[in-house]
Amino acid sequence: MLPLGIILLLVAEFFHPQREHPMDNPAVFMEYAQSDIWTAVHLAQYLGFLLLLGGLVALYYSVGPEQGAGSGLAPFGLAAAVTTAAAFTVLQAVDGVALKRAVDAWASAPADQETAAFAAAEAVRWTEIGMNSLSFFLAGVTLFLYGVAIALGTVYPRWVGLLAAVSGALFMVNGVVVAYEGFGPSIIRLVAIPLLAVWTFIMAMLMWRYGGRRRPARSESASPGPTRRSANPR
Repeated sequence: MLPLGIILLLVAEFFHPQREHPMDNPAVFMEYAQSDIWTAVHLAQYLGFLLLLGGLVALYYSVGPEQGAGSGLAPFGLAAAVTTAAAFTVLQAVDGVALKRAVDAWASAPADQETAAFAAAEAVRWTEIGMNSLSFFLAGVTLFLYGVAIALGTVYPRWVGLLAAVSGALFMVNGVVVAYEGFGPSIIRLVAIPLLAVWTFIMAMLMWRYGGRRRPARSESASPGPTRRSANPR
């Protein structure tokens, strides 16, 4: 789920309209209104987010059961992943559906209603910016918690946890920047996303290997022991 989520997000991002500066509302609203695949792109993004966060939920079941400080942080990572999934659900509903309807209404509004329609679309846009900043901040918290849990644990290499923690910290900073400044080019985001992509593929491989090592142990422990003989044989 982790690498599939990243792949789907990258494909959706490729088709996302983004010629105009994201804070130039008149230009960007017209660009969005002219897009015929806007909602489909955001539904694909939503599925990518769910796959990625589903992989993080699955990660809990390999980090949580171990002993030590890492296992104590794992439940908080799980709770953060579920909360982040809820936040992204609202974000994609606002961005992929509500904003598209609002900019379409503005683009086709009569001259005497353009100002009101633009104000309505702008209000939806500010709501999207707020949800975007919160959603990516929560995603960063999730990655950071899992990263520290992995680094303090013994199941996976410590450097893998540090990689996730650094990526998570960058996403948290990016969320704060979006809250204060809105959308725009971001070096922080450009670093955080490749780190996350690399981490997901490494983590998926390690989880696969870890699960392969555990299955034989479980099957052996579940195998029935020798049959006890009856105390009163006939």
